[in-house]
Amino acid sequence: MHRWFKYKEGFSAQLVHSFLREFNLTPAQRVLDPFAGVSTTLLVAQELGIDATGIEVMPIGELVWRAKSNADQFDLEQLRKIRDWVGSTPPAKSKRAFPHIPITSHAFDAEQEMQLMWYDEQFAGLDVNSAMKDLLKFVLLSILEDISYTSKDGQFLRWDCRAGKMQMRNAKRIADGKKPFKPFRKREILQVQPAIVKALDLIILDLSLRGGPTSQTGEQELIIGTVLERLPRLGQNLFDAVITSPPYCNRYDYTRTYALELAFLGIDHEAMLSLRQRLLSCTVENKSKIQQLRQFYSQIGRVEHFDRVIKTIENHNALQEILSALRLRNRRGEMNNRGIISMVEGYFTELAFVTFEMYRVCKSGASVAIVNDNVRYSGEIIPVDHLMTDFAAQFGFVPEKTYVLSQRKGNSSQQMEKYGREALRKSILIWRKP
Repeated sequence: MHRWFKYKEGFSAQLVHSFLREFNLTPAQRVLDPFAGVSTTLLVAQELGIDATGIEVMPIGELVWRAKSNADQFDLEQLRKIRDWVGSTPPAKSKRAFPHIPITSHAFDAEQEMQLMWYDEQFAGLDVNSAMKDLLKFVLLSILEDISYTSKDGQFLRWDCRAGKMQMRNAKRIADGKKPFKPFRKREILQVQPAIVKALDLIILDLSLRGGPTSQTGEQELIIGTVLERLPRLGQNLFDAVITSPPYCNRYDYTRTYALELAFLGIDHEAMLSLRQRLLSCTVENKSKIQQLRQFYSQIGRVEHFDRVIKTIENHNALQEILSALRLRNRRGEMNNRGIISMVEGYFTELAFVTFEMYRVCKSGASVAIVNDNVRYSGEIIPVDHLMTDFAAQFGFVPEKTYVLSQRKGNSSQQMEKYGREALRKSILIWRKP
């Protein structure tokens, strides 16, 4: 079921299996994923009967979790009948419009959009249990990119040149005496009906291979909200392991990349901007959360913990040296966006709070596995893995090892042209709470 939804930022189920084995976790223990994403850690733990808690701020993650975690409640025969009905019934057109926000307008052909919303109405009206309704909503969510003029591409959505938005942009550029954008065409744009059939066929196949309800009974919990406020509210000494991958410090904006999916779930433009600010600071639009965190820790009666984390950041020589180097490069005019400086500072400040709280909620002897990437801005390489590990050690963790993956990340063409090519580490950090 991990292949039902394309989530490029997630890690593999095999990796989670590997660490659950390495950490010798048993059904009597509990694992935490504070950046749950599409809940791979929780789902693998569920398969093995291990208790798990995840924290996720993106509403997409909540629907994906509900659809996948309830797999044992799906009636396969009922699902096959729905699939056959979709495959044999020509779609009609809904009068209800897709709930677009500015970034998603013109994402679909008009007829495709009306058919998509018609299926949404039909699925919502079926006499099926809530788990099945969640699954069918999830199916529609999973095909949005396939039936649209958009393609996910790291920091933004790429737009097919056939989209009305691109045609209007190019017309304006030509009128202004500029060259049109270089045309991009998706390899294939699926029609709504066959896209739904394809998604249902995959789910039916995987559920058939699953072989009915599992005998494992691990307790699972997904907490919705920002990790910066949800994790500090958890009790102490709860978890036997942490397996996670935070957003990388790479300017990728999940609210843009997954704008179609968020809009489909009813997140309007204002809510989108608010969600972007609640994410870990990894885009240049993020504003400092220091005052917000100070107020929050005051409300929960833990100002001394806030002060400790801030002092650790302010006195961290390596991080402060990196920030000084970025400021110098900005003064030299080498930086294409000065917001990178505040993003990097905010990113490590917030990660320090998360690391401190992970130590607090872990039991003695707990192991931690964290996947992250190093980054480079204006030629300045930022060793994310070393910085995170040093924070962890200052808060009490014992760093045990760092796996450096053979897959290395390249540099942007602009950086290579000016500063040369230097492959960046992609690492898995292993820590232990003594």
